[in-house]
Amino acid sequence: MGTYYALGIVKKFTAKSTQSLSQTDWKKHLNERLNMEQYSINFRDNAVIGELKKEVFEKNIEDFYHKLVKITNNEQIAIDFEDSGTDMEKYQDWVTVMTVKEHSPNISLRAEFAILFIEGKVIAEEFSIEPQLMNWLFRHVDLSNPLSGCIMADIVG
Repeated sequence: MGTYYALGIVKKFTAKSTQSLSQTDWKKHLNERLNMEQYSINFRDNAVIGELKKEVFEKNIEDFYHKLVKITNNEQIAIDFEDSGTDMEKYQDWVTVMTVKEHSPNISLRAEFAILFIEGKVIAEEFSIEPQLMNWLFRHVDLSNPLSGCIMADIVG
């Protein structure tokens, strides 16, 4: 096996903070990485648990794949959609962890995502900036698709 680059839709996440936060503060911090409107959310003092609304994935994944193919100019990216369709549970999963906010409060995010595509071997075992950059770009670019606010990238393998 090797190490590969993967892009996916966050299905579930758990965010933890070093201090208690209000729901407003949680949303403010997490909304930088994920579109909170697309998730069913359970707030706690020092943690938030979220799960992607099933209908958001089902209604938008086909259009999202069409946009990925257009962005990458690579029809092969849609192979996983052809195999798994609109059933989020049929996609391969990966779990990643990132720091959302490093200081006051410190917030870590553990996310399980449905892999949309995996690209060839990479040499690096770990990137710290690129997955956050990709996540931020998809979150802040208007693709007219709610799943663009649910993207994460990571190195898998």
